[in-house]
Amino acid sequence: MNRPTLVGRGPLIAFALFATTLSVPSSEAQTTFRVIACMHQLGPAVGLTEASPGLFLSVGGYGYQGAFSITPQGAITDLGRFPNGYNVQSQLVGGADGRFYSATELGVSPATVFSVTSTPGSKLVYQPQQFVPCLTANMPDGTFLARGVGPANGLPDLFKVDADGVVTPLHQFPSGARLPNTAIYGSDRNYYGVDNLHDDSGSVYRVTPTGSFTKILTFPVGSFLTSNYVALLQSIDGNLYGATTPGGANGTGTIYRLTLAGQYTPLYEFPKGSVANPTDLIEGSDGNLYGATLGANSVLFRVTKTGQYTLLHAMNAYLDGQCQCLLTQGSDGTIYGTTLLGGTPGVGDVFALDAGLPKPAPWPRACEPQSGPAGTRVRLWGANLLAASVQFGGAAATGVSSSGSSYIWATVPQGAVTGPITVTTPGGAYTTQSVFTVQ
Repeated sequence: MNRPTLVGRGPLIAFALFATTLSVPSSEAQTTFRVIACMHQLGPAVGLTEASPGLFLSVGGYGYQGAFSITPQGAITDLGRFPNGYNVQSQLVGGADGRFYSATELGVSPATVFSVTSTPGSKLVYQPQQFVPCLTANMPDGTFLARGVGPANGLPDLFKVDADGVVTPLHQFPSGARLPNTAIYGSDRNYYGVDNLHDDSGSVYRVTPTGSFTKILTFPVGSFLTSNYVALLQSIDGNLYGATTPGGANGTGTIYRLTLAGQYTPLYEFPKGSVANPTDLIEGSDGNLYGATLGANSVLFRVTKTGQYTLLHAMNAYLDGQCQCLLTQGSDGTIYGTTLLGGTPGVGDVFALDAGLPKPAPWPRACEPQSGPAGTRVRLWGANLLAASVQFGGAAATGVSSSGSSYIWATVPQGAVTGPITVTTPGGAYTTQSVFTVQ
């Protein structure tokens, strides 16, 4: 979904905040909600990306924006700031090199891709761009998927961005299209996203690596409020899941399932009333969908893949913060999120929702190379890959290191034989169907 541009007055500064002790058991489900940190001088945080177990990175701020780390206990550390006039465009996306990437908006300063690590002062800024690349996802080859506006004609584009900030166009959309930050890399090696039009209709699209474009689902007029509030993900079951912000029979929003072939199934329609307009959506480690609704009467909810809805927590705008909320599940199983507004003193916060979920199991989706002799360094890409060990054909790999939750580097050990790759984390083990060929 499109992450909001952050504007305001104050600088991003380094300090530690204690976690608030407010704990609110929900009467609707066995969950516990707590505010980790109120942003105060920092300004709103834009999403969380887990860099290592129990350490999250985010971007935010007012006029002076930048990146910072935060722990579940509320300790915040400044990682690098931009001068006034830079607007950070999206939450950080993990790279294969151990760095975390985003971009700044073209304004009084040139648009640039930048990266940080969890070490203060690690910010790197890459070559200026004549447009705004908004990073949305990382990919098996170590590049990033991004959307932006082309410099020549101002039309929306889909791009690839490498780790040096070099941009390669994939597809140019027509005038009138709006591209929220929904673009993802599919299991069939194509790119999927939502194209939201000015009449608040739109479509789910597929773009091939060669740039061929197909609409696989068209939404009716009134399915979205703006381009900002759109969700799309691919589940481990292979299907796409998403939300329309209004839409549906009641005009209050829907949750849906969509196969890669375009078969659409509505899962849940929000009833009429103040609890409506779903914005963010993630898949939990229990296989269910977790999301948030927009506005002062925001709620955090669960929807099963058969359409059963459960209210998990009703947000108090003053105590808990006010959504738009951006959610992620940590390696400890807890759902973490950021709010754009509300809280004390009204500039958003970072929160945790304990819904009793297990630690997420690893999901390695691709490896490169797929063959080689002992000593070959292999890059694995997927999800939930923190604190991993790796086996090639049953032999323990050497030199194993995680690069955020999306990448593992592992060296093929002596004595390894051709066979599947097994990745084990505190959340479980996953053995690939494909094999690595030991030469």
